[in-house]
Amino acid sequence: MKRRVVIGLIFGIVILGLILFLFLNHKPSSDISDNQLLNKEETKRDESNNDCSVEFTEYLIDPSYVQKVGQVGVVHGFGKSIVERSYISIKEEHYQKQIPIYTPTDMTLLGGAHYKVSPDPNYMADYVLKFDAGCNVEIVLGHLKGVVDSIDNQMTELKNDSREDMFRPIKFKAGDLIGHYYQQKSGGVAGFDFVVRDRKIINQFINQERYTQRRADNLISGVCPYDYYTGEKKEAYYQLLGAGGGTMFKVKDCGSASRDSTGTISGMWFLDKEVVGSIYDYYSEGNYGSPISIVGDEERISIGNLGSQEPVIYIYATNPTYKLPQEIKTQHCYQNYQTPTQAQGYSYFKVIDDATIDVFFSDSGICPENFPSSGWKRYYK
Repeated sequence: MKRRVVIGLIFGIVILGLILFLFLNHKPSSDISDNQLLNKEETKRDESNNDCSVEFTEYLIDPSYVQKVGQVGVVHGFGKSIVERSYISIKEEHYQKQIPIYTPTDMTLLGGAHYKVSPDPNYMADYVLKFDAGCNVEIVLGHLKGVVDSIDNQMTELKNDSREDMFRPIKFKAGDLIGHYYQQKSGGVAGFDFVVRDRKIINQFINQERYTQRRADNLISGVCPYDYYTGEKKEAYYQLLGAGGGTMFKVKDCGSASRDSTGTISGMWFLDKEVVGSIYDYYSEGNYGSPISIVGDEERISIGNLGSQEPVIYIYATNPTYKLPQEIKTQHCYQNYQTPTQAQGYSYFKVIDDATIDVFFSDSGICPENFPSSGWKRYYK
């Protein structure tokens, strides 16, 4: 009997010790590290970002300074791609003045760069700034000429490219001054960039695979900045919509980052049928670049990366061969002119199907009656 009691006591002590050991070494479910709490909060924030929206309440730039604001989805000046930026140009009477630039909404500065791409001493250095506006919305401002001290103090030494450095975040309220633009009378660029990328939006293309998996990080979510305004501020900017050459649009269309139009020649086209690399991996085969970009508006047709004479070929509305790319469903030849009467080559396009066109380029001569039987290149969406 006594022996059983002793054994029972020993067993009980062992069990009690085991329970005590587990208790002392077990972390209660409520004892979560700060990092774990932060990660859970970030996950919730990321999920909720898809259900919120951003509204711009303050002018980025006073419209009275502005000659025109550009569409999104235009051919970049170097011709090799379509870009999602809106290009803002200043009235000539405000050249060589510091034009103040303000935050359109509450937003946080994440990065930027101070850079100069030209050795010309008369070419002013540029600033590019990248902001988080919340709700998965990014704002990028390019070609500013000055920034406030709190931003400038974080800039590294002058660079030779616009790749952004990450900064210690700085919060700005809507309407805060962040810098200025200065338009030179000669030299430099003729305006500054207003870019909005809404990561909740996925722009649609004929060959969607070409633009996914971070192959087109900028273009895939680029949107019209002025659609984030409402009321009279939105109307003020929309009334300023115009073309790259300064023509004010009769139809106030802000454009689209995707210029694809089914069964037409509009948009970006690639020599590679298979999807390889990003849309920004450029190359050429003689006169034929990849990609080529074709966009039209009321003022002109822009054909980028075709031929070696100019980065962009412009076919103006006064040109007899002017026709909007989204209206070309069979074939069409654009005649290029060196002067209003002197022809300087042509670009001939032929639609094969929704995702394929044939292209023939010549740097001399006039448009033939029919599409050439040889010497052309095939392009794909």
